[in-house]
Amino acid sequence: MPMRLCDLTLAYTETSGGIRTYIDHKRRHIAEHTGHEHVLIVPGARDRMHRDGRLTLIEIQSPVIPGCRPYRFFWQPAKVCRALQRSAPDIVELGSFFVCPWAAFRYREECRRAGRQCLVSAYFHTDLAEAYVGAPLRQFLVDGVEEISETLAGWGNKLSDAAESGAEATFGQIFRRCDLTFAATATQARRVREYGVDGTHVVPLGVDLGCFSPQRRSRDWRLGHGVGDDDLLLIYCGRLDGEKDVTVLADAFARLTAGAQAAGDAGGAPRQWHLMLLGEGPLRETLQRRAAGLPGLHVVGYERDRDAYATALASADLYVTAGAHETFGLAVVEALASGLPVVGVDAGALRERVSPGLGLLGPVGDAGAFAANIRSVARQRQAMARAAREHVLAAGYGWHRSFERLLGLYGRALAGEAGAPAAVPADAAAGQRRAIEVTEPGRR
Repeated sequence: MPMRLCDLTLAYTETSGGIRTYIDHKRRHIAEHTGHEHVLIVPGARDRMHRDGRLTLIEIQSPVIPGCRPYRFFWQPAKVCRALQRSAPDIVELGSFFVCPWAAFRYREECRRAGRQCLVSAYFHTDLAEAYVGAPLRQFLVDGVEEISETLAGWGNKLSDAAESGAEATFGQIFRRCDLTFAATATQARRVREYGVDGTHVVPLGVDLGCFSPQRRSRDWRLGHGVGDDDLLLIYCGRLDGEKDVTVLADAFARLTAGAQAAGDAGGAPRQWHLMLLGEGPLRETLQRRAAGLPGLHVVGYERDRDAYATALASADLYVTAGAHETFGLAVVEALASGLPVVGVDAGALRERVSPGLGLLGPVGDAGAFAANIRSVARQRQAMARAAREHVLAAGYGWHRSFERLLGLYGRALAGEAGAPAAVPADAAAGQRRAIEVTEPGRR
């Protein structure tokens, strides 16, 4: 039975990353492989609507979030609700949790009063309580303080923990009002349980295995960016902001280049190190100023062309990321598919994405350890590059599989089939919390 689905989110702009990729591939899948319709509602510079066959885009005039251009925020829930009433979706999937949920819940109420079925779901794309509340507060209240006073640092940790717990409770209330919740990994599904929500379904994200491939590696592309055949190029693709800890990448790179100049690197060291930061965000100007005095550091704008982006990835030698709050690590999977080993941090979804033999993970926020791991992986990069591509192929990270599962869950829930969104209780004997369907792609 055809469904009309809607994504309602703030995180869809010209320079958005994983969430936009997820939505774009969902809309493509719906248009090419189903008879369903899709509506995308996002904040924009002005009110407008565009239709392309069974795909509709609605933009609602909204102000820019201070310090986060080009991101905007919905500020009139009534306008969001009217957009839902006009487009009349059967399912509203929340990708953002400020203002949007209340408009979606009101629309669902109106549908049900009229005797029409409507579901509201939430996809846990971002660990809001940790990434935007707990972690920033700890950085502000604790970092550097422990060297002066353990007591003050202890109070800082307590205040940060309390604030994070409060955020979990607040967002947990929103998640509990949804008919279904989704997460990209089993670990993140368990994290949603810490928000007080049972029964989260795991729907892993995918990767376009035809687009992201080692076959796209281009010597001309490298030379065009000043990277020689014997140089080693590190690449990061994503938002340039504090949440992603991109300054740690620059700090680690500075240590690499300083070490090479002082003593040279043993074991097949590159002629020159390069680090390319591909993306946009509030730290771009800061990083560009840093690059002016740090040869080999390239701060490049967001690449809108997916083929050009895939060529950039395949033409690098190692993928690097210092962000501790990834819920899936889509860019990491795209890098692995492109044949790149990964150097990251031992936190979040990176623990699941970077298996032994595919790269190395180190402590969060430690530029020295990060630089050491880069040197180690660089010496093993050829074997790890082959293993990276083979791992992604064996794991079956394909968008078609992801959306077949998602749409199947929606169809069964909308039809009211017993057991479709049923919760799985905590395992009291093991003291662990579980979520529905914790199987990763390619694993049983």
